[in-house]
Amino acid sequence: MSKLNLLIFAAACSLLTSCFKDEPLNAECDIEMAYLHADNPLEMFVKPTDSIATTNEAARTVIFSVRKGTDLTALAPQFHITEGATISPDNGSTHDFSQGGVSYTVTSEDGSWQKTYNVRFDEKTSAATYFSFENFFLESGKKRYYIWTDKTEDGTDMLNWASGNGGFAIVGGKATPEEYPTAPFDNGYEGKAVKLTTRSTGEAGKILKMPIAAGNLFTGSFNTNVATKRPLEATHFGDGPYCVVSKKPLVLTGYYQYTPGNTITNKAGEVVPGIDQGDIYAVLFRNTKADGTPFYLDGSNVKTSDHIVALALVGPFDKTEGGWQKFSENFKYIANFDPQVLANGGYSMAVVFTSSTGGAEFVGAVGSELLIDEVKVIME
Repeated sequence: MSKLNLLIFAAACSLLTSCFKDEPLNAECDIEMAYLHADNPLEMFVKPTDSIATTNEAARTVIFSVRKGTDLTALAPQFHITEGATISPDNGSTHDFSQGGVSYTVTSEDGSWQKTYNVRFDEKTSAATYFSFENFFLESGKKRYYIWTDKTEDGTDMLNWASGNGGFAIVGGKATPEEYPTAPFDNGYEGKAVKLTTRSTGEAGKILKMPIAAGNLFTGSFNTNVATKRPLEATHFGDGPYCVVSKKPLVLTGYYQYTPGNTITNKAGEVVPGIDQGDIYAVLFRNTKADGTPFYLDGSNVKTSDHIVALALVGPFDKTEGGWQKFSENFKYIANFDPQVLANGGYSMAVVFTSSTGGAEFVGAVGSELLIDEVKVIME
């Protein structure tokens, strides 16, 4: 074989080798879903859908909701994890959860990353109805932003609040926790409050056509995995065991202050006429689909879904003057309220606050600020 032919052959081999290289190994390591098989699910769970846990990614916590008195000494939860990842202890292995949560560590396929989740079985309790916003902590891992929680009577964190802070973390660069859209505020109506601020997402946000991030806080969960791809699906309003109500909501009350930012812009970064507005509302809805699978609201249907039974709409509202202002809004029932559905844990409630009403569509004014404190839901 001539030198020229050898060179051609070597180049061809090199090209083929590069074409057939293995794909890079997956660096993600998430618990995507957790569930528990039970031969008689209604002996352990209030409703069958409770056999699927709620995962709070920011707090690295997985929560199953079980009936009071359930034997927790030998349970074997199963997990759907990121493709190629491994989990320890073994998936489906049996453990004693009677003394609290059990730690599970997920390792990425490439071996470079790990996440440790606390898996809990909590006895069923109703959604909180008084929100003082005094209990918060920094996210697990990188500790970039704050998470709020209410507590059960025995002091367990409900992890019932979520925000878009996890989405802002993707583009937030070197922002401090206090510079995130949702942060604590020291001078509340009583004690501490929550400060929601519409923030610029910088150059990264412009590229993604998400130039602003409204400050928001809501009962439910937030899915960071779809935050940049399908942002309306990232907000899971009323999702989780601590959003399920045991009584009929009547009135939403609390205290707020609102100051709009100077200039509203849209998704393209163009200036939009008008003055920004904030919003506060609560929604009661049926939490199970006709086929028996769990249901929660998201950014596409939080005020329009046919699962909605009642709404308490405080906003949208304009700038306030003179410090803290009280709000009080009755729930307006737009569908039949069924006491039997209530008794079976079939209603959930989402309480929502945002510093820009158009935030879900990335429309708002940078600098718009909503302060919230001492919120209550009066029940029947």
